Amino acid sequence: MGDALGWLTYYCLPFRRQVILENLEKAFGDQINGQGLENLVRENYFHYGRTFVEFLRSFCWTAEEYRRNTVVEGFEHIAPYIKSGKGGFFLTGHLGNWEVLIGSGAAAGIPLDIVVKNSRNSLLEKVLQRYRRKMGVGIFWETGTAKDILRSLSKGRFVGFILDQFMGPPIGLPVQFFGRKAGTTVSLALLTEKKDVPIFPAYSYRDHRGLLHTVICPPLEFPALSEARNDRLFEKTQYFNHILEEKIRFHPSQWLWLHRRWKNYNGVPRWIPKAFALGAGCLMLLLCACASKRTKETPTGIELPPDPVISVPTFEQTDKPETSLPVTPSAGDPARPQESNGLSEKHPKLEKKGKKGVGGKSKTLVVSPAPQKGEVFQVVPVDRIPFEVGERLDVSLEWMALPAGSAYMEVRSGAPLNGRPTFTLFGNVLSSKLVDAIYHVDNTAESFVDAQGIIPYKFLLHMVETHQLKETRVSFDHPQKKAFYWAKRISKRWGDQNLDRVDELIPRARDMWSGLYYARTFNYQLNKKESFYIYENGQNWLVELLPLGNELVASKVGYFQCWKILITVKLNNVLRPTGDIYVWLSDDSKRYIVKFDAKIKIGSLYGYLVGIREKL
Repeated sequence: MGDALGWLTYYCLPFRRQVILENLEKAFGDQINGQGLENLVRENYFHYGRTFVEFLRSFCWTAEEYRRNTVVEGFEHIAPYIKSGKGGFFLTGHLGNWEVLIGSGAAAGIPLDIVVKNSRNSLLEKVLQRYRRKMGVGIFWETGTAKDILRSLSKGRFVGFILDQFMGPPIGLPVQFFGRKAGTTVSLALLTEKKDVPIFPAYSYRDHRGLLHTVICPPLEFPALSEARNDRLFEKTQYFNHILEEKIRFHPSQWLWLHRRWKNYNGVPRWIPKAFALGAGCLMLLLCACASKRTKETPTGIELPPDPVISVPTFEQTDKPETSLPVTPSAGDPARPQESNGLSEKHPKLEKKGKKGVGGKSKTLVVSPAPQKGEVFQVVPVDRIPFEVGERLDVSLEWMALPAGSAYMEVRSGAPLNGRPTFTLFGNVLSSKLVDAIYHVDNTAESFVDAQGIIPYKFLLHMVETHQLKETRVSFDHPQKKAFYWAKRISKRWGDQNLDRVDELIPRARDMWSGLYYARTFNYQLNKKESFYIYENGQNWLVELLPLGNELVASKVGYFQCWKILITVKLNNVLRPTGDIYVWLSDDSKRYIVKFDAKIKIGSLYGYLVGIREKL
């Protein structure tokens, strides 16, 4: 039946036939003549037909049926590691029947997890998940699961990586595959830097009788590697490709040649080996030159004054919750300064420096050189910080059931501040062309936060809109309980505005942007409220987060078990709630913002997660 399906596809429905032929020419063009290549193409189609029929037959197999219908070779290589509970990695690819490979390995007694890409077809994804999980195989997505993978290894499980698909920059490295440059994910090489466990090459093939074999090879022994980390990552990834190529050459008709493995690799990898140092160096110099010009002005063209001097708190490691706050208004009410309704007089230093503001200074924070005494702030336990440098979340926005635009959130590295490590939390909201006809929005937020306390030291908001250009900067001095607020607006409709003042700050209050990230650090429990304060334009607002239930949410990047959380907060800007605000956070170690639903001043706003990029 499989051969018949392959014959029909080859002669009548030649899906990606040209891609298969071109790939085979790239790999074997100097070794096999034209008719030999055509024969390989035909055999490859027969292989896909058999693979599909085998998949259908094995869908309901029990462990005993896997053991009866497949042959496992080399189990003795891995048996001692299973017994010792050490765990390890599998290096594999799309050779033979890769789905049966996973099931037969689990049926043989290997505690197995697999790292996979999320299918674009939601129905197919459901089928594949059911197929893979029926034998107790754990599923990790290719992004955002590094901590879960390391935790799985610590439990003595084995994690499989399918490394033979194209991955471009910045995550992929341009290593050789069949003598040609092929972008390859660096994920396995990175994790071997963090966890010293064996790597077992494993693959599947079909013999002349049609019987499927699962082969487990002895653990890899790397050749001599460089001391430089970037070079070492490159060499490891190249070695993995060499191993996969070697196995494919044994069974050339049984690999996934219809995949476009040799796409154009455009860009610079995050991990630049010496071979690319010169070219990448020139590119980076060019980018830096351009960046240096850009940083002399903000996106709005409005210059910012120099930063005020702030003091940095003293931190300590503790699992205790944050200490009681000095002002405790009722839920949803602001804790406002007692004088002048939240607007205090201008700070003398700001008043002097404000006249000499120079654009480009806003990225540098000025801190008090003297050590600060007083209250000690708590460090957020490291296992509760779900994000790290390199993470990016892409969100699709809808407003009043219309495509409103897009947003993204990105975690970037920050310069140390008084010896404290920092993150730069960067984000942008861009309106769609449809909404632009009504009102254009291109707003960017930057929050510079302590990487351990997750409290902000500075917040910037650049607003480029149809009827206004506006820059807002807030510098947070938590020990002194002060927020240095500066804003300038240029608007023909609403009039120009200049604000420069010092407000009362509740220590540990976040800005709205860093508050989103801080909300991801809680260990949520059903009907148990979590709360914190945010500072916004002279007022300190209490935010309450109430988990209402645990739901399965479908997104374009996969299915997530999520906490549905009701957010209670009262703001006095365009984001002012006019109804309930809900957010769905993934119930895993990453706490991704998978979905939100908000009734605000400008109408109903919805957001859906559509992309994840995660540094491993």
